[in-house]
Amino acid sequence: MKYFLALSTVVFSFISLAQSESDATVRRCAVMPAFGECVYSETADIYRCSTAAIMEHLGDVLNYPSDALKAEVSGTVYVMFVIEKDGSITGVDVMRSIPVEDDSLLEAVASLELEALKVVKSLPNFRPGTDGVNPVRVEYVVPVKFALK
Repeated sequence: MKYFLALSTVVFSFISLAQSESDATVRRCAVMPAFGECVYSETADIYRCSTAAIMEHLGDVLNYPSDALKAEVSGTVYVMFVIEKDGSITGVDVMRSIPVEDDSLLEAVASLELEALKVVKSLPNFRPGTDGVNPVRVEYVVPVKFALK
């Protein structure tokens, strides 16, 4: 019985290790995820092209929240997300926000964060990144800029 418990512990450890390696998230891979028309780009240009296409998409759908406009709060919200093996986007979260010294501006900053999350979640599916022939989960960070004119 003792040996059975020890053996089962070892087996379950290997199973969980194998699952964690196959579901690992990377920041760089052999062929980065492609967005929009960049699916047809040269492999070396995919990251640059996709980043430009993402920024263009975000700029097209971004709305400056009225409370942040009124409070004259501007800056950049960095949003992190994962491009899954099927090209979908998950794990959208604020990585770094706009620093403010005045606590009365926290609500305006929160509305900017919500808008940044909303526009990143609106991104359509990507062509997934690959490490050789296998698709991989890729972590991405994009700056969402709010600028007063």
